[in-house]
Amino acid sequence: MCEHPGEQVIIKEDETLDDLTRNGLRVIQARQGYRFSMDAVLLSEFAATQPGEAVLDLGCGSGVVSFLIAARQPSCSVTGLEIQEDLAERARRGVALNGLGPRVQIINGDLRQAKVFLKSRKFDLVVVNPPFWRVGEGKPSSDQENLIARHEVKATLEDYIDIARCHLNPKGRLVLVHRASRLIEIGSLCLSQGMNPERVRMVHSCRWQEANLVLLEAVKGSKAGMRVLPPLVVYDDHGNYTDEISRIYYGD
Repeated sequence: MCEHPGEQVIIKEDETLDDLTRNGLRVIQARQGYRFSMDAVLLSEFAATQPGEAVLDLGCGSGVVSFLIAARQPSCSVTGLEIQEDLAERARRGVALNGLGPRVQIINGDLRQAKVFLKSRKFDLVVVNPPFWRVGEGKPSSDQENLIARHEVKATLEDYIDIARCHLNPKGRLVLVHRASRLIEIGSLCLSQGMNPERVRMVHSCRWQEANLVLLEAVKGSKAGMRVLPPLVVYDDHGNYTDEISRIYYGD
């Protein structure tokens, strides 16, 4: 049992309780299964949520992006959809632990059947941290939880973008993080679904290295031009977090 400003929840022996470094937030994670990484934190910051928005977190995992968005904008509501039952259950306990109910709702379900769970609901913002690797790419994990989270075995990038379009309001925003090498594919899929890429930011581990991640915002029904923002560099020349990354993680 763990005490926290929210409800008391049970942390199992095969789980860890980890600090998100913002607003006293915690996340419950499997010791050996899928664990969140920096891309989730960068996504929640890049999303730039506005007060009162309804947000859909597609493939919410253990709830990190949902929690961070809800904490940054207390007036917004967040719905997380996660196919893996164990991850969804940890996210639900995380909602209780962090005192975020009823503003954050977690649904266990396949995003390809999103209309079954979401009906005709529409959102102002959809955030997506999808599996980065197509089937047959990368190094598939022997752990099923990691495999599903990191490889497109349950849903493809096209599935995520299509479902986002279906559940976005006109002028609603899709914000996602992905491998930089798939930027052309991401842009093409968004355009084919009537969502115009408007903001792009490349993420570099160090200033002299090629980008490894891309953050992208596409707007449904927009015809505006695309803004390419300054690069986001994670580590300085001494191997420490840059000032911007420290601000994203720890606040001002």
